[in-house]
Amino acid sequence: MGLQKKEMYKNSEQKNIGNKSYVNLLEILREGVRPALGCTEPVALGLAVAEAYKNVKGELLSIDIELSPNIYKNGMGVGIPGTTEKGLVFAAALAVVCGDSSLGLEVFRNVNDLHVMKAGDIVNKGNIKVRVEANKGKFYIKAEVLTDKGKGICVIEDKHTNIVLVQANDKILFKKEKSEGKANKGLADSLVDLTIKDIIEFVEKVSFKDIEFLLEGVKVNMAIAQKGLNEKSGSGLGAAMNLLMLEGEMQKDVINQARTLTSAACDARMAGVNMPVMSSAGSGNNGITAIIPPAVVCEHMGCDDEKLARTLAFSHLTTSYIKAFTGVLSPICSCAIAAGIGASAAITWLMGGTEEQIEGAIKNMIGSISGMICDGAKGGCAFKLSAAASEAIIQAKLAMANVFISDFDGIVGPTADLTIRNLGKFCTEGMKDTDKEIIEIMIQQ
Repeated sequence: MGLQKKEMYKNSEQKNIGNKSYVNLLEILREGVRPALGCTEPVALGLAVAEAYKNVKGELLSIDIELSPNIYKNGMGVGIPGTTEKGLVFAAALAVVCGDSSLGLEVFRNVNDLHVMKAGDIVNKGNIKVRVEANKGKFYIKAEVLTDKGKGICVIEDKHTNIVLVQANDKILFKKEKSEGKANKGLADSLVDLTIKDIIEFVEKVSFKDIEFLLEGVKVNMAIAQKGLNEKSGSGLGAAMNLLMLEGEMQKDVINQARTLTSAACDARMAGVNMPVMSSAGSGNNGITAIIPPAVVCEHMGCDDEKLARTLAFSHLTTSYIKAFTGVLSPICSCAIAAGIGASAAITWLMGGTEEQIEGAIKNMIGSISGMICDGAKGGCAFKLSAAASEAIIQAKLAMANVFISDFDGIVGPTADLTIRNLGKFCTEGMKDTDKEIIEIMIQQ
């Protein structure tokens, strides 16, 4: 059986990294590592509504929104930034009141108490409809805003800020042709032609100046983590674990510090604290997981800024690489299964791990936490991020001690790259109906 499995994969060698791939990886970092204010799914909905309304203005009559299942799932119970409100309907109302589509994922940056009150009045009128559209792809948002001056339409596809259509009444103001959309989508898709070895080579050869911008993510995400600790935001998981460490009930080591800060940042973000996080591969919670654990380990080891930037580049790129197979949104928790794995691989590299040890950390992570489902964005995400953060460091340390899961355990393959492909197949093919069942359960509660 073992020889047969290896034979299946013997011709799967990928090409060595070249100049084009080098440029692509830099672009993927620049595109995927951006500030995001609030959970990116209701924020993307807000972006679509704000853009649709901007082009007609006038007195609001109704809002009609279609969403792919994953976006619906991730926006049902999450806090809206700058408010104590939750959910997609309120996000749509707030976008009309104060949304600024020019700010992208920070569309709600300017929200204040008066805006919240006005948005609440709109919600109370009951003229906002949000429904699932399962036949338009895995990432689809269509917002139709009707006012006394006409109808504005905005469509977003493939990723959170990829507006493909803007229409005011019968006039098309902007339309992205399919070929152009595919070209943009292909930037991230090009990752499937790379390997972990290519990412290692890139991280070790790239100019520090080219990736120095990644350091800003540490400042941004640590700031919101501190906010979560100080204010006991959301479920207060991070603050509670911090207290346990102070009281001596939990050891104050690098693993628990990373776990505490990661969950505190998520506590604050999911509760709607009006502070940005640095995202990774289109997700703020991915950014929290991809950045904070490696940053904590780097600080513990006394690393300089260049070493930190290279470690973050490794973490972000591995996260994007995995999501190229599992999808932008998926039935599994990408904060753990993509960003957590990315963090673990990066931490192993940081500690001087060999290629075998880095791959071992990835396979260990997939073998241990790949079953973690995504049941929507909400306060409870902090518990999942907490587990992913600690496991990322534990599995990196185990890999450094040459403790590896068997190559023939379940979906684990002989290499990290093949294991990631197996994970992608399990996610996209094996869990096709998972989101439908999760949404039905969530609606019934």
